[in-house]
Amino acid sequence: MSHTTLSTIPRLISQVLSIYDVDAPAVFKEADIALDDSGNTEPRILMRKMPKLWQLAVESTNNPHIGLVAASIFQPAYLKGIGLAWMASESLAQGLQRFVAQSQLINTSMQLAIVEKDDQWIIHYQPQQLAPTQISAHRCAIELGVGFFLKMFRLAAGKNIPATGVFFNFDVSEDDPAYEEYFQCPVHANHSFNGIAFSKELLNEQLPTHDPESVQLNEMAVNQQLKSMKSSVTSAKVMKLIVQLLPSGCPSEETIAYQLHTSKRTLQRKLSDENNSFVNLLTSVRLTLAKQQLTLTDHPITHITYQLGYSSPSTFARAFKKLTDLSPVAYRLTHQVR
Repeated sequence: MSHTTLSTIPRLISQVLSIYDVDAPAVFKEADIALDDSGNTEPRILMRKMPKLWQLAVESTNNPHIGLVAASIFQPAYLKGIGLAWMASESLAQGLQRFVAQSQLINTSMQLAIVEKDDQWIIHYQPQQLAPTQISAHRCAIELGVGFFLKMFRLAAGKNIPATGVFFNFDVSEDDPAYEEYFQCPVHANHSFNGIAFSKELLNEQLPTHDPESVQLNEMAVNQQLKSMKSSVTSAKVMKLIVQLLPSGCPSEETIAYQLHTSKRTLQRKLSDENNSFVNLLTSVRLTLAKQQLTLTDHPITHITYQLGYSSPSTFARAFKKLTDLSPVAYRLTHQVR
């Protein structure tokens, strides 16, 4: 199946265009996304259409940072039940964990992870690296994806929640103050991932908007949406199992099929229907976890090797270099968060 995003995200772009007095329906028409007079679109939008929409929005507003503009006007209602449940959560940490667990409802190609490092939580935000259907996210989409966390935290807490660091996998000009003005913290460019870091202590403070009943009601709505959403369900299940099984050794396709109570052939067919394969998923999970371990921990290469299910450090090194053109040691030296 093709990856999709919740339609409220394109509608947020429409609102940004209106700020600049740009004809939003015309821009959406050129991007091949229907937008009626009320600003409504189809319930879900194909992700492959989003890079063009972002680029047209940049060109029509003459603002290369409209992703940050979108983040600045973001409201929890754009995430529907997930956003409202987050606002009612006991803490920012609890709301964040809930969002990560349910993020496929917002964007089926998004890959989120929370990494604990010292006294910080680092939120990784990046598209899944799943060939052959990998979708290249527009720079502005990444701006919104990272920037919205800061806005969401401040809305929920009702006060300034400072970030401790922001990370982008693209170049940021030293003459461009947009990122530091928005995030008001160190900005790290050309990094191995896109993300934002916060103090763990701040995220665990109780929220003034905490309402257990609202959490329950919105959770029910979210669960219903997840059940009805047509997305890469089998791929998500396979990836989750791979993560669970890797520390015990590299799982085979037969093992994954057995865990899912299906045959290998049926699993292959379902993954093919989603334009995926077991090999692609395994490679993607291993690469993502390897980058996280190398950049965010001081674990020895041998430890990382066996956590990723490789038979030896040399096998891991060859596989990693084939995908990144760098050895694990060299990658850590150039990308590690210090």
